[in-house]
Amino acid sequence: MSLDTPRRTEQDGTAVDAPTPTVTSGRGARRAARFVGRPREARPAAPGRRVLGVVRWTFLGVVAVYFLVPQLAMARFAFQNVPVVLLGPDDLLRGWSLRPLLDALAEPALWSAARTSALLALATVTLTLALLLPLAVVAEVRAPRLRPVLSAVTLLPWVVPPIALVVGVAATFRPLAPWFLSSTFALVPFYAIWAMPFTYRALDAGLRSIGARTLVEAAQSLGASTPRVLLRVLLPNLVPSMVAAGGLTTALVLGEFAFASLLLKDTLPTYLVVYQKQEAQAGMALALTVLLLTALLLGTVVRLLRRRGLGVSTTGL
Repeated sequence: MSLDTPRRTEQDGTAVDAPTPTVTSGRGARRAARFVGRPREARPAAPGRRVLGVVRWTFLGVVAVYFLVPQLAMARFAFQNVPVVLLGPDDLLRGWSLRPLLDALAEPALWSAARTSALLALATVTLTLALLLPLAVVAEVRAPRLRPVLSAVTLLPWVVPPIALVVGVAATFRPLAPWFLSSTFALVPFYAIWAMPFTYRALDAGLRSIGARTLVEAAQSLGASTPRVLLRVLLPNLVPSMVAAGGLTTALVLGEFAFASLLLKDTLPTYLVVYQKQEAQAGMALALTVLLLTALLLGTVVRLLRRRGLGVSTTGL
């Protein structure tokens, strides 16, 4: 034990420097270190944790390359007017222009197809929430045994290919209701079925995160009726999950091509395919812009909800 570090104390009304006891070895050293607040030595990282960190960052790097490289290739083809064979290190920043995108935006057919897809997305979100929200609430609050059944049923549309769904539905409804298949909104039931895995899991995760059964029992014990419980307790707490489900469904509708192509409907994806065959560079610029705007829209919605204190959970997706 040694006395080497001064500290301030009061003696006879005046402040004087007093030595601070410092223990340099033994069990007392650890106690003295805690007493004077000396920082402990940093523990070396465990080998298993270090390997896990390397694996995690390697995986994130591979995923980033997997997603970024195709986007960069699309951007180079769409906005740079330099052939690949003439592209060198000195030409990476030469020949970039927004003219292909401006030419694509000047097409009136683009805005007609975009308006059709927006209406289809709105109708699909409304239909999926109207069908699955009551079922998810009943399964969570009244009949938990139905949850595995609903989870399996909502996954069935991904087992059946779109061509089988379209052929089966067309063969059934064409003699009975031909007006149904001739309408553009005939795509809404197909989109709603195709979006069921995303919508149900977002709603189910939201119900479990807020403790829906506990909330309902507490509200009913205070005398609230069933409609009041649904409108004043459950729905306000499920807004983030409903927004998440709506955002995922909208993204699916804006990018779905198989159903619209098989039923010969003019939507944004089918228009992009046809336009790209005619104007390859402008079509690629338009496709990349739609992709970035969709990702930006989803990110903005999530950010706004978090700024309002509403967390968005997509657990289970």
